[in-house]
Amino acid sequence: MFFKARRILGAALVVSLCIQMHIATDGYAFRRTKIAFASAHDGNLEIHVMDSNGRNQRRLTVNPSRDEYPAWSPDGKKIAFVSNRNNVNKDHKQIWVIDADGKNPIRLTDGLVDWGPDWSPDGTKIVYDTVRVPEDHDLAPGGITVMDADGTNKRLVKNARGLHPTWSPDGKRIAFISGKNPGADAQIYVIDVDGRHRRRLTRDFVHKRLPSWSHDGKRIAYVGNNVIWVVDSDGENQRQLTEHVTEEHPSWSPDSESIAFHSFGRDPGIVGIYTVDVTNGDVDALQRGPNFRHYDPDWLYPGGLSVSPEGSRITMWGRMKKFASSLR
Repeated sequence: MFFKARRILGAALVVSLCIQMHIATDGYAFRRTKIAFASAHDGNLEIHVMDSNGRNQRRLTVNPSRDEYPAWSPDGKKIAFVSNRNNVNKDHKQIWVIDADGKNPIRLTDGLVDWGPDWSPDGTKIVYDTVRVPEDHDLAPGGITVMDADGTNKRLVKNARGLHPTWSPDGKRIAFISGKNPGADAQIYVIDVDGRHRRRLTRDFVHKRLPSWSHDGKRIAYVGNNVIWVVDSDGENQRQLTEHVTEEHPSWSPDSESIAFHSFGRDPGIVGIYTVDVTNGDVDALQRGPNFRHYDPDWLYPGGLSVSPEGSRITMWGRMKKFASSLR
């Protein structure tokens, strides 16, 4: 009787795990994540967070400076961002980090203009671009830089002179834009974190900015001529997703099926945050309304180092089989 009850309980647990696995891989759990963004709705750019359906908006920073370009840590506990709070009256910007509740702000960099933080998938490092540096600074302007998550051990990535870095989900490579004039003819490049195997992905005449690597590792989104595009991570299948001009800052959903972005041109008089379906191009509004000014969405990916959905299913199925065998 005892063993029969144990088998019944085990079967019920296996069914429960199957249901949870189906929910997770179908993306339901992903839709309960958060999006960080910058907002000037109250008159000054501050860091906010909201649910990924646009609800429960909450302001994290309160400072006379401009706080912008937020980036979630993989564990969701911290947010890196760009701020001029160290030089409020000058056009100087550095990388800062705060806890996810807005507490404990810490400045991580000391350049004149440091920009575009992106966390490594394991959360131990941050990559960014050093646009302007003091004359006696060790780092070069226009250089892709990696530092430890506490701001120490800064180093330039060799052969990666450019802007707007984004880390691959396997932690091995960095995509960025580069060109003779990155403000006019930039293309997307990929390079190993140690500076080897630099490779150009795009070769058309569309000026590119702000690449963002999908969490499944298969595609890179970017801004091209002020609309959202995607390209496979090997440089194939470039495709325009949106049509309205002045669309910026793509950020992938955790299931790699949608992209959040902000737009100046979809609704008159506002800067809204939207999502676009990567398969069919359908666009939905997350935050818009009179005098809204929301920028720089960053979609929290709760998981750190990523694996493919197939890998997730295999791993979970292996655990279920091991558990079931223990009940025999």
